Amino acid sequence: MPPRIGLSWLRTPPRAYVCQRCARAAGRPFSTSRPRRQSVLSLLEERGYVHQIAGDRNALDTLLETRTTGFYAGVDPTAPSLHLGHLLPYMVLFWLYHHGHHVVSLVGGATATVGDPSGRLTSRAKTNAAAIQRNFDAMFAQMEMLWVNVGRYGERHGLQHRRGLGRREVLNNAAWLNGLNVLQFLSMMGNGARLGAMLSRDTVKNKMDKGDGMSFAEFTYPLLQAWDWWHMYEEKGVQVQVGGGDQYGNIIAGIDAVKYIAQAHATKGSVVEQWLDTEGKLPHDRTPMGLTVPLLTTSSGEKFGKSAGNAIWLDAKMTSPFDLYGFLLRSADDDVERYLKLFTFVSMPDIASTMAEHRGNPGKRTAQHLLASEVLELVHGPEVAQKTRAEHEASRKLSLESLSHTTAGEGEGEQLTAHDAASRTRLPKSLVYNTPFSRILYHAGLVGTKSEGARTISKGGVYVATTTTASPSNSTEEGGGQLNFVPLTKEQTAADVVTNGLIILRLGKWKVRVIEIVDDDAFDALLGNDAPPPGWMEWKAAGSKR
Repeated sequence: MPPRIGLSWLRTPPRAYVCQRCARAAGRPFSTSRPRRQSVLSLLEERGYVHQIAGDRNALDTLLETRTTGFYAGVDPTAPSLHLGHLLPYMVLFWLYHHGHHVVSLVGGATATVGDPSGRLTSRAKTNAAAIQRNFDAMFAQMEMLWVNVGRYGERHGLQHRRGLGRREVLNNAAWLNGLNVLQFLSMMGNGARLGAMLSRDTVKNKMDKGDGMSFAEFTYPLLQAWDWWHMYEEKGVQVQVGGGDQYGNIIAGIDAVKYIAQAHATKGSVVEQWLDTEGKLPHDRTPMGLTVPLLTTSSGEKFGKSAGNAIWLDAKMTSPFDLYGFLLRSADDDVERYLKLFTFVSMPDIASTMAEHRGNPGKRTAQHLLASEVLELVHGPEVAQKTRAEHEASRKLSLESLSHTTAGEGEGEQLTAHDAASRTRLPKSLVYNTPFSRILYHAGLVGTKSEGARTISKGGVYVATTTTASPSNSTEEGGGQLNFVPLTKEQTAADVVTNGLIILRLGKWKVRVIEIVDDDAFDALLGNDAPPPGWMEWKAAGSKR
């Protein structure tokens, strides 16, 4: 006889809040307090976003829970793309947007002409106006597209706050700085900026004492950044700035400047003037504040978002989705849980269960695959993320036959996949035969210099595919494979490893490059309008002089 199921649970009052009127009408006990809900600031702290708060932490917490608040983070277009390290402060904005707040992504079309000296000992190289405009156009469009992906990504994760989604804007500070009158700037901003405080900033002292000195333009950069904040504070109610750890000094300067201008120069009849108390001071809940995110380093001490000293870009033309996936897939086990909290919307319970599964079989890299898939969905959209993951799985099951039948130029008119474009290249014989492998790595675009290629080989970081059975752990297929990779030695030449006109190399654990070798005479014709491989034009020029 099956055991009786008790009915006591029907009489047990639910743990959820039940209002007094409804409870009495139903003849049920009621709870006198609502269950505690995690505040958005506590969520940001739990996931590791908060490094420092410029202002009162409890005041910021209360502000976030009681009314819609304006936040902004800015970036100067010193390159045509954001890189992976830029994502961290914007992840804070993404979360705040999904909790009903107003967020502004500011692209510094004007401040890029000056150059932020924060954290630098040397001045930025001067860039002409046309290059700055190209960078701005590309980055502004990228930021808008990123927000489209964020909306879709948040919807998939069910991030719908009780207040609904917030408001988001992408702005260009040239819209107000280009027309700024210098006398207005000095009278409103300059009188409140004290030299003692400005000279005491670490950026100023370090650049003056240890670097190449500081120009007047660099010295005034924090004031231009503060004017951005003042403009958005007055026009849009942007009260909180979010930035990297190296921006704390600029944020403090901005807080002082915004408070000074608001209290000394608020426009007659403006919203800001109405905020002032009877003594002409900003009330506590209208005071500007700041939040900085941590400077991320890997467990080995390297700056996050760099690969061999090179930035990992969010533009697919500068860092392919395949290579971005591979970079994240190489995340150390000691780092991946932290990255999942910082760079994804995956819930904390799901991260915990993923890490438990990962620790049971680290070789499957379950957590790293989740990280890579989620970040690619955020940056490039779900379609690219799914396609790139499939390509990475396929790349672990390469065969010599499949590579021989799908060379770099096969199928004119057919669209190569992102994997193909990222992992295949064609080189002329003269750049391959009788050439050290350090040069071949350079010509194939796997390293930035020939000396870097030599160092990578000497450290055992380059593998070459063989068709003989080697260690199963080095196979492209789990549990033994079709292609096996063995460490490349500095004594080996192309003639030792070429098979069917191909050389198949692997850098580290995941980055596979297939090199197709063709005759010199045919190479230029096959190249067409594509960019030549590194060093090819110099080789041709040197050959014509021989």
